[in-house]
Amino acid sequence: MKRLGLLVLAAGIAILLSTPAFAAGPASRSLSLAVYADGYVHVHQAFSVDPKATSVQIPLLSAAVSDLVATDQEGSPLSYGFAPGGGNVTVYTLGASAVTLSYDTGSLTSKNGTIWTLSFGTGYNSTVILPPLSTLTSASGTPYSVNETGTSPELSLPPGSWVVDYGVPFVGSATTTSGPTTQPGLPGNNQYELAVEAGAAGALAVAVLAFWRLRSRIPNQGELRPDDVQVLNFIREKGGKVLEPEIRTRFALPKTSAWRQIKRLERMGYVKVTKVGSLNQIEALKERRTEG
Repeated sequence: MKRLGLLVLAAGIAILLSTPAFAAGPASRSLSLAVYADGYVHVHQAFSVDPKATSVQIPLLSAAVSDLVATDQEGSPLSYGFAPGGGNVTVYTLGASAVTLSYDTGSLTSKNGTIWTLSFGTGYNSTVILPPLSTLTSASGTPYSVNETGTSPELSLPPGSWVVDYGVPFVGSATTTSGPTTQPGLPGNNQYELAVEAGAAGALAVAVLAFWRLRSRIPNQGELRPDDVQVLNFIREKGGKVLEPEIRTRFALPKTSAWRQIKRLERMGYVKVTKVGSLNQIEALKERRTEG
């Protein structure tokens, strides 16, 4: 009987040792939310995980996410799967000691008039970086600190549910046409001002007509802007191929702005866009070169 008991105990220990660890709880290392001017939020989460585990389940800040990338401590990609409902993601760590998640979501913000609201809940300390030149108007609790990174307000927040209100300045077109201004020493009566305005309008109309006639005779190759040159140089520095989230992160671009710029470069023949899984890969074409 004693021998039988020892055999049962040994068998139980063997089963425990042979059963792989599964879905061990992660320990948060950092959580940051970079809020773009168009309301999209780029979430970056880093965790320490048990290297003996084969997978780990991580809660997401939103059930509606896009461009999710999971990597280990070496930056190598990890496989993952979404739980039913999309609130959690299971990352197959396979011996990794750290996991980094990055993804975009547009479901954490809302707008009422000129005021934007960021709402989220987390069990971890977090950092929120609001859009450049935005103004923090209110927060539902007391942050650890409120600082400024460049021109962006930055909040360090304790765990909990948060509602942060902020305003984003309206930025008009960079190129505007303004009427004449009255300067000291020049006539300021209405007839003079009307004459100047009429002359300026006529000259502008002639210039626009000439421009479009000339444009119709020239193939529409497009001209590179300074920010286009910077993006192309960045792609080449990374070996000629990058994923779209890398461009957004490097230049702090909202998702819609980055995609418009990439499509413009594609139309002009400077890059090629292909799908790699759920992400867009941007490749610089060697036959098109530029300086900058």
